Amino acid sequence: MPYLLIRRLAFTIFFVSIKTSWCWVSTNKNFGHALLSRGILYKRDVTCKVSEIDLSLEEIAAKWMTTCRTGQNLKSVNQTFIDQVENITVERSAGEGLGLLLEEMWQSEETQIRGLVLVSGVIDDSPAARSGAFKRGDTLISANGKDLEGLAFDTLVEELGSLSDDLLINFQVQRIVQRATVDVTVIDYDGTPRSRFLVPAGGNLRTAFLFNGFQNSDIYDSETMRFDALGNSGTNCGGDGTCGTCLISIIQGADLISPPGRVEKLALAKQQRPPRWRWSCNVYVGLGNRGGNITVGLRPQALFEDERQKTVGI
Repeated sequence: MPYLLIRRLAFTIFFVSIKTSWCWVSTNKNFGHALLSRGILYKRDVTCKVSEIDLSLEEIAAKWMTTCRTGQNLKSVNQTFIDQVENITVERSAGEGLGLLLEEMWQSEETQIRGLVLVSGVIDDSPAARSGAFKRGDTLISANGKDLEGLAFDTLVEELGSLSDDLLINFQVQRIVQRATVDVTVIDYDGTPRSRFLVPAGGNLRTAFLFNGFQNSDIYDSETMRFDALGNSGTNCGGDGTCGTCLISIIQGADLISPPGRVEKLALAKQQRPPRWRWSCNVYVGLGNRGGNITVGLRPQALFEDERQKTVGI
C-alpha cells in the first residue's frame, strides 16, 4: 500500500540529560544497539516484552493506518484485534535517560510533523525497562499530559526532550491486543433453545443476532409499544436505541456486558422493567475485552400481557 511505510527509520533512543539538551544515537540494528552517555559510546543489550499478538511492527503499523484511513476505531474494522490505552509510569534519577527504542513506520507526505512511531524495544536496566510495562508495537499517546499522538519521529523526540528535567514521567500508550471471544447462548421467551454463536469482545448483541440469521420477528415483539412513539406498536427504530422494543433478559453473564446508557436506563426505570431486562441494541459484550459465556432470552415481555402493551412512553 503506497500510503504505508513511506519512510522507516531504525533508531536506538536513549535520552541523556547533558546540561539542557538530550542526545540520542542512530545505530544499525545489525551491529547492535548503542547508548551515548556523557560522550562515551557503550554497547547495551536491548529487550522488550513481546506483544500479546503475533504480529510484526509492519503488520501493527498497517492496522493503525487502516483506522486512520477509515476514521473508525480498530474494533469497528477488525474482528480479531482491539486497541486499548495503558498507563505507564517511568521513574529515573537525575541525568538518567529513558531507554526507549522507537521506530518510525510512516511519515505524512503533506506535513513533516505527522507520522506513526512505534516502540520496538527498551534498553536493559534503563528506566523504561524497569517499568516492565512497555511492549513492542506500543504507540505513545502522551507523556505528563503532553500530547504525543500521531507525531512524526523528529517532532516526537523534540516533545520528549522538553521533559528532560522530569524524573517521573506518566506515559499513556495505545496498544493493539487480541480480541477476546464471548460465547452467546440464545433461548426464546418460553425457554426453547434458539442458537449459540461467538461474538468478538466489543460486539453489539443486536447486530450479532442479525449476523447469525435472526429475523426482526425474532428480536421484536409486534405488540410491544415503542417508548419513543406512544401508541405505535409493530415497528422499531432500527437499532437507534430509542424505541425499547428489542428487549432481552440477561440470564447469565451480566458482568460481561456494557451498562445501560442514560436513555435506556431512564426508559427501563419509567416503564418499571425488571433489572435483568435490556435493549439488545445497546448491549455490547465482552466488557473490558473479557471473554466468557452469556445466556440471553429473547422477547421476555411476550410472557406478560401487561408488559406487551406498556402505555408509558416519553
